[in-house]
Amino acid sequence: MPTVDNDQRPASDDLVRAMQQLVQPGRGQVASAQAFATAIGLRYAVIVELRSLPLAELGQRLVALRYVIDNGQVWAKYFGWESKVAAIDETGPDRVRRLLERIEAARENAPTLEAFEATLAEHSLGDIAQLAASVADDSDESLQLYVALSLYPSARASLRTRLREEAGTLFASNPRACDLVYLSCYELDRHPATTVGEGRLDYVLVADKGEMGVRATREAIALGATPVVLHSASDDADALQVRIANEAGGFAIPLEGTFRETYANAEQMVERIQQAYDERFGDDAEAHLQRSALYPGYGPLAENTAAIEYFQRSGIAFIGPMRDVVERAGDKREFRKLAQAIDPKAVTPGIIIDDTDAEEIASKVIEAHNAGAFTFPGRLKAANGGGGRGQVVLEQPSEIPSAVLRVLGEITSNGWDPGVMFEQNIPETMHLEVQVVRDRYGNTRHFGMRDCTEQRASQKIQEEAPPAVLRNDPQLEQRMCDIAVQIADRVGYVGACTVELMFKDGHFYLLEMNTRIQVEHPVTEEAHRIRVDGELTELNLVQLQFLVGRGAPIAFEQSAVENTRVAREYRINAEAFRPELKDSRDGGRGLFVPNAGIFDRIDLPEESEVLGALRTSGVTGVTAVGIRFDVGFEVGDTLVNKDPTFGKLIISVEVEPSHAERRYEALRLASLEVLRRTHIEGRQVMPDGRVMDGTVFENNISTHIYVLETECIRDHGLTTAAGRHVNWVIKALRADAQG
Repeated sequence: MPTVDNDQRPASDDLVRAMQQLVQPGRGQVASAQAFATAIGLRYAVIVELRSLPLAELGQRLVALRYVIDNGQVWAKYFGWESKVAAIDETGPDRVRRLLERIEAARENAPTLEAFEATLAEHSLGDIAQLAASVADDSDESLQLYVALSLYPSARASLRTRLREEAGTLFASNPRACDLVYLSCYELDRHPATTVGEGRLDYVLVADKGEMGVRATREAIALGATPVVLHSASDDADALQVRIANEAGGFAIPLEGTFRETYANAEQMVERIQQAYDERFGDDAEAHLQRSALYPGYGPLAENTAAIEYFQRSGIAFIGPMRDVVERAGDKREFRKLAQAIDPKAVTPGIIIDDTDAEEIASKVIEAHNAGAFTFPGRLKAANGGGGRGQVVLEQPSEIPSAVLRVLGEITSNGWDPGVMFEQNIPETMHLEVQVVRDRYGNTRHFGMRDCTEQRASQKIQEEAPPAVLRNDPQLEQRMCDIAVQIADRVGYVGACTVELMFKDGHFYLLEMNTRIQVEHPVTEEAHRIRVDGELTELNLVQLQFLVGRGAPIAFEQSAVENTRVAREYRINAEAFRPELKDSRDGGRGLFVPNAGIFDRIDLPEESEVLGALRTSGVTGVTAVGIRFDVGFEVGDTLVNKDPTFGKLIISVEVEPSHAERRYEALRLASLEVLRRTHIEGRQVMPDGRVMDGTVFENNISTHIYVLETECIRDHGLTTAAGRHVNWVIKALRADAQG
């Protein structure tokens, strides 16, 4: 059924009041004709806005009925729906009117709140699910259930609480029942979590590349799902994730065009996915697609509201947040409002600007500055930027016009949603993060904090978990984690997210929520374990994302999350520092220049070798060293893209309790031993992929060694490092080059 637009009659005071009563999902809308046609069970009818609901036709009919109960009287009176419903089935309008009459009768005869809650309590969730499923039979009992749930918000809330508490047991025995109860009681003013139905995540559509694409492909296989890899036909036809998928019985779907036309293009992805499923599965294509979910990793689709909406309207489940969650939390403006509501002292002085006109934005920044809202230096940033992009630091008001044009240009070129913020710049801060995962039932877990202060060009190169700067202040760390959990709960997040903070002199400032998995998530995995039945098991955040995408509840309590090691992650980039070159971003001399190449050697040391070297050098108390290399390439592969990060080396140490005070110094020394024994070699290639003999494919391992050998990092591991902030690495490199 095609999308149906609501035809409104001429505006009136009555209509305005009626429109204010409508319940709609987020900033979207449910079209009246679609909801009516779906609720009465007309063939092929569907709410396009919610096409990716679990349980296909049954899920659609259930949710459509709920919207009709809430909105039907207004729609029937003010909206032009009859001709559209009649175009599908000429008996449709009469059936809609009969349904509305039944709803009114059920509303008039509804039980009291106390009686309804008592009835719900008498029945198991399985019984309630069975009653919900009878929607497909037009049963009066299911209609009465949903009318009562519409009348009594507290009953819906109680049912959600009960589902959260019992979801573990229910999902294990009857995942379909979990879907039905969830769809029966989630709040209609929000988009439902886009999970597959009945726990059947049979196919994972991997829509990221490089090391994250490889990780996702392997995790899909480990889960027992079939990996389906979306890839650039020109650059990645023989990429490692494609080879892994094919070897495991999966398949690949090629995409045509540039990076933005492939990995950032939801429309082409949907078209090619549907075509590939039709060719492979024939008449069963739709059934297989309903058991598939798209995983964006941390690629360009992960926080793109337009892309999320497109997948949703195309009926493809998205392993990640719903569109309205990104609008509420991924947008830095909305995040700031939320953070202020939780802790007004935990945000920097600044303003939110929704304009898109450069002159208007500049005028409002100047006006706010003159009114004393903040001081300079300040930071102008895109509301939906990331990775250090879309932001400019201004030293004085005269720089405002050029900064506005630059940020607006980045918003346009990256396809971000519009909107900017201006905030007072807190100089020389550290960068901390809280890792959070939340399921659709409202189970929220945090996995401690990370320190991401070591950066270059506003992009992280080393990360540490847990942060050494908080080792003597567990109460402050717990407060940050608790606020992050509150934020995830308030926005109704589903999936993995990160709450970012600035930290200076014992005070923290909430920055934003990244509504996706982040590059640095493995350092959190290596520092933590989950205690299950008395045994410690590995933390796997990607697997958790997949399980949440199946509709499964998080299977452990917060108390089961244990910090067992200290860990540090090193982004291994195909780049080298060039001290003689000027960086146009800040005018300083010295910057990192990327290069492309073919890999001839990738060798890392064994744990026993590193432990032996530590003992020989006099380091005691280290009981284990973890060496993990997440990489998107093998020997013989060629890196041709413009993103220099091709791997992440994560090193962790476990120490005896008596040596706990020196655990970060042990991590530093172990990291040096690993990095010095790591050999990644190759030759550079031309833009067309031709190998340049006699050249060296450069990487930044030597830079990581340099950073670890500085006095700053030595002091950081043992006491408190003076002068450690997000810009210290590049300043140190430039100072050494000049001196």
